[in-house]
Amino acid sequence: MKNILVIIDNRVQYDRMQKIILQKNRNDLNFEFKHSSIKTAIWDHEDFLNKDSIINVNDHKEEIIKNYDLVISVHCYQFFPKRIVDNIRSINIHPGYNPINRGWYPQVFAIVNNLEIGATIHEMDEKLDNGPIICRMLVEKYPWDTSLDIYNRVLEAEMQLFYTYFDQIFDNTYEKIVPEGRGNFYSKKDFYKLCEINLNENATYGQVINRLRALTHGEYQNAFFQEDGKKIFLNLTLTPDE
Repeated sequence: MKNILVIIDNRVQYDRMQKIILQKNRNDLNFEFKHSSIKTAIWDHEDFLNKDSIINVNDHKEEIIKNYDLVISVHCYQFFPKRIVDNIRSINIHPGYNPINRGWYPQVFAIVNNLEIGATIHEMDEKLDNGPIICRMLVEKYPWDTSLDIYNRVLEAEMQLFYTYFDQIFDNTYEKIVPEGRGNFYSKKDFYKLCEINLNENATYGQVINRLRALTHGEYQNAFFQEDGKKIFLNLTLTPDE
């Protein structure tokens, strides 16, 4: 029996993973799901509600190494320490196409910088969203997409990869792909810098539209400008002619 620890902070992907695990019906795999201490929608899921499901990879690294055969990170808000990734096979399901889209909010920067976007499953090393690639998939990106449109497409791609490579991942029979260079890495700081709109900045209509749609993600208030000491938030609605 292989003990698998899945640290997941995305409720949608949790439900999708559960369906895939049931479909695969591998009796030799024992899954345990945990989440980070940052409050997300997954806390209110019936499988986690009122349960002690928080794990900190730094505080519990020795316990993780001792008790599990494999760790999987799914939209996890924690950075895995070198001690873990060097001593237990650790896999990340990443909402970007490595090495093009490493770091935070890959779909945002894919729009702003006109980059390809997709999903990647890879082994982790001591660097964020880095390491040998197990599988990856590009998704379509259209001129009328917002951040949320692309993000939802990427989430679906992640689970397509997880389903297709399920046995290879857990049997450790996949062939590793070496990343083609360091690619692009974007931090949270890069994202926050992008959110504030300078009303005196010179830009083309295309650049403005791309920036606003990149920062439009459902009900999230991302893009803003300041006027009279107040933040004025804005989103962009795009409707293609059918």
